[in-house]
Amino acid sequence: MECQEEKPIIYTMENKPIVTCAGDQSLFTSLYTSLAQQLPREPMEWRRTYGRAPKMIHLEANFVQFKEELLPKEGNKALLTFPFLHIYWTDCCDTEVYKSLVKEDMLRWQNSLRAHGSADWVIIVVETNDNKKKNKTNILPRSSIVDKIRSDFCNKQNDRCVVLSDPLKDSSRSQESWNSLLLKLRTLLLMSFTKNLGRFEDDMRTLREKRTQPGWSFCEYFMVQEELAFVFEMLQQFEDALVQYDELDALFTQYVLNFGAGGKQPPPCTTVGFSIEVLSSRNIFVSKIKGLF
Repeated sequence: MECQEEKPIIYTMENKPIVTCAGDQSLFTSLYTSLAQQLPREPMEWRRTYGRAPKMIHLEANFVQFKEELLPKEGNKALLTFPFLHIYWTDCCDTEVYKSLVKEDMLRWQNSLRAHGSADWVIIVVETNDNKKKNKTNILPRSSIVDKIRSDFCNKQNDRCVVLSDPLKDSSRSQESWNSLLLKLRTLLLMSFTKNLGRFEDDMRTLREKRTQPGWSFCEYFMVQEELAFVFEMLQQFEDALVQYDELDALFTQYVLNFGAGGKQPPPCTTVGFSIEVLSSRNIFVSKIKGLF
């Protein structure tokens, strides 16, 4: 019997920004519920490009187990399948374990990210009293392990290594640690999202400016701008999502008129049927939004 390829663990199935999790999967799984509930609780100010007004948004995430095949391939500019942040989880506090296992695993993880140009990552060190009690021989103070990780992997980005203290305990220290981690994750996720969305919009704008060139396909462009609408919907920015369909409708109308003015027939895909497709997509989106309120 052939061995089936192991599929990545999907913790949530909703259409949300993707965050990959490497390292100790059982550790992350034990914290997932609290993390998923608390991450979107506080809003973040989203400062957008091109002078557009900032907005307050609640960030959620679709956490998936890290697999190298999830990293974007060269030339793949899709956002809905793009991992915006990569997290490595560890609760290691043993010097020998760190040197022999954890450090090598972190190195492989960072090499994979670097090979795919992924610079948005964070290492989370979970500290619990239980771990200290289990292994007292080679144990180091939390600060020493964190310092080693920062020295080995973070260079001048020391803020990319975050400590989460006793996360499952009901104490002020635990909650303060949670709040610090959540703010860091929201900040990194928003920074990555803003950067990559900006690139996507620039590429889309460049593609639209080529619409008068021979061979330009409205069908292909439609798929690009509709993905942008899906991304805005993912952030619950419904007005911005609706604008994408209005722009597509106007662009399609002008596109067909330009062909008519030149005495040419539009390409096969730009027919009445495709016009109906544009309007249908818009109407489906409007119906979805009305169902939310």
